[in-house]
Amino acid sequence: MSLTRQQIITHRGLVPSRKNFFPESSYEAFENLLARGFGIEFDPNFVKDGIVVSHDANLKRITEGRDNREFKDLTVAEITDIKYGKQKKGRTPTFDELMALIRKSKSKVNALHLKGKFQEDRYIDRLVDVLKKHGDVLSKIFIFDAKPEVARFLKNKIPKLTLAPSVSHPFDIKRYNKAVLGTLVSVSNAIDFKKEGIYDWVWLDEWDLTGENGTKKSLLNKKVFDSLKKVGYKIALVTPELHGTSPGLLGREAHQDAENKEKLFSRMKKIIALNPDAICTDYPEEALKL
Repeated sequence: MSLTRQQIITHRGLVPSRKNFFPESSYEAFENLLARGFGIEFDPNFVKDGIVVSHDANLKRITEGRDNREFKDLTVAEITDIKYGKQKKGRTPTFDELMALIRKSKSKVNALHLKGKFQEDRYIDRLVDVLKKHGDVLSKIFIFDAKPEVARFLKNKIPKLTLAPSVSHPFDIKRYNKAVLGTLVSVSNAIDFKKEGIYDWVWLDEWDLTGENGTKKSLLNKKVFDSLKKVGYKIALVTPELHGTSPGLLGREAHQDAENKEKLFSRMKKIIALNPDAICTDYPEEALKL
């Protein structure tokens, strides 16, 4: 099979194959990708008086080391006034601004990453309030990485929300679940949760191909897909290169299939043949051609 633009979720506004593209997670990058028909993956970030969209906890990368202040200590106005890097080519969007971009776009699948550190009552209550303001956009979004107890709360507050657990191989859960604050679940866990009705999608994350005691493993394979589809899940997944573009890799992981583009695109082609409902990648145009 092949994927349509509306099944391809771009990773944090990153497009490494386009020289001089807009900065990661900038308003301008998201605007461009949504206008071209792609979906986006994005990270809500809680600040003093609202919610902005940025992957990082501080301004260090945005300002190329000139300002290391934490997002939590800043206001929306302070953050959105800062231009990225020396070229001053983009800025951080507010959550409301991003919802407006998604609303007017032709995108159908966008992924909101609810990080483990924000799955506390003081953050979830604020998120619920802002999501209720954008009820007409929620059909274009699913929230992933939500722990079961958080998913139950969100579903109770906003029944039409679409939610997804982050599903990983048991060995990856053993290695990395502490680092992501307990958001990873196994395939069998996800199947059990489907019976409860709190999740509609799954977010598959194959961290690498290294198994326990030197063995090999995989998560993105027909057996896993068949078992999840059988119980009614829609499947979204992370392509192998994403673990190489996240700052401060959690466990020094490096996916073997992302060693070079030839290897990466060969594996991506096999993954696409499994018929996922959406993929999240740094290479949206290349994924279309595959």
